[in-house]
Amino acid sequence: MTTWADVAARLSPSRNYWLATVGTGGAPHVAPVWGVVVDEQLYVYSDRSTVKVRNLASDPRVAVHLESGDDVVIVHGELVDLGHPKDAAAVVAALARKYDEPDDADYLPPADPAADVLYVLRPTRALMWRLADFESSQLRWTTDSLRG
Repeated sequence: MTTWADVAARLSPSRNYWLATVGTGGAPHVAPVWGVVVDEQLYVYSDRSTVKVRNLASDPRVAVHLESGDDVVIVHGELVDLGHPKDAAAVVAALARKYDEPDDADYLPPADPAADVLYVLRPTRALMWRLADFESSQLRWTTDSLRG
């Protein structure tokens, strides 16, 4: 077992995350997203017209995964709609600090008017490992671990 703080610390430096949602017909949908960890919470944003956001409107359950198959973090939970990113100035500022390459700015809220919804992840369980030391690096976290 591990702590959520450990999971959040492993999520934080990643530039891209893979987000898995499920459509109304049960078909999986996976898309890369940008996000930021603020106060040990993962935030992601998108455009309400995207497939992932339409899927979330009917089923907020998700899996979030780092890009790497060698440094693995998989988190299951729900994404909670927080409304427009402009209403979360601290998160938008953290996104701007994280995505600071010259071409990144065009895709960040509020520069991109299509980025009109911000979500926070409410995790329920996580798995982590590093391929180089797979046997000794496997860690699990669940909301049950919060209950002691």
